[in-house]
Amino acid sequence: MLRWYTYPGGNLRGRGISVFFIDTIELEGLGNRHYLAGGRDTAVAVDPPRDFDQVLAAAARRGVRISHVVETHIHNDYVTGGLELARVTGAAYLVPAGAHVSFARVAVGDGDTVALDGGLELRAVATPGHTPHHTSYVLHEDGVPVAAFTGGSLLIGTVGRPDLVEPRLTERLARAQHASAHRLAAELPDETPVLPTHGFGSFCSSAQAEGDATTIGKEKTANAALTQDVDSFVAHLLAGLDDVPAYYAHMGPANAAGPAPVDLTPRPSRTRTRSPPGSRPVSGWWTCATGSRSPRGTWPGRSTSRRTARSPPTWPG
Repeated sequence: MLRWYTYPGGNLRGRGISVFFIDTIELEGLGNRHYLAGGRDTAVAVDPPRDFDQVLAAAARRGVRISHVVETHIHNDYVTGGLELARVTGAAYLVPAGAHVSFARVAVGDGDTVALDGGLELRAVATPGHTPHHTSYVLHEDGVPVAAFTGGSLLIGTVGRPDLVEPRLTERLARAQHASAHRLAAELPDETPVLPTHGFGSFCSSAQAEGDATTIGKEKTANAALTQDVDSFVAHLLAGLDDVPAYYAHMGPANAAGPAPVDLTPRPSRTRTRSPPGSRPVSGWWTCATGSRSPRGTWPGRSTSRRTARSPPTWPG
């Protein structure tokens, strides 16, 4: 099921009605959240899913043009829709500079900024840990941080797992994850909403998210990355990791190579099972893109549940 959450901005610090918005698109079959944020005229898509038609629908509902598409990292749990969404919309495609990819993109580094409209600016913050190149993005309005898109870095009550890149790097990345969480906590106000991509069923999270929404201040009191010393944190984190799903070995390379265009034509109600191009069978199931904690896979980026939109509730940030 597609679920909408809306963080409407406005009256954050008694500064009057704001013009920025943040829409959260949650495709439950993926176990992740994807974001569209912007002002009156333009918006940025963060970690878009393979089914990027839902991002286009969100932009149309808002009456905005997608000017930028950003990735926090090269994903291991689903096929990204970022490259194709950028092509379709003509948006700039921002990918961390340290990510080795085979397609043209705007390489983004720590401290780089992107100007949106209405006094909005997106700032890149290097947050290695989930991957060596992981980058978070902080949305500023008139110079004030109003949201942090943390991808697989700081999650709700936990962090992204550090063991998906290379076993010999796992402990080093776990320590980097601790440092990245502390950097975000030190640089951002307590009231800043934390909007992660992972943590809602994806195995990219080191644990299931605890709750539905959070802020920097809440994480300071509840997240082990911010309450434990680095050695205790690393030992606890590594001891609690599940096995890595077999299909993850194929997702990172597919995203780094640049996924082929996807056909988003609605499928008929009755279809026969067939393998999508470029996918591989794992335990009898095609697990191209699913990120949910379930043995059953999906077409690249396709949710296994009904894609219907509820009336958008207000984001409780």
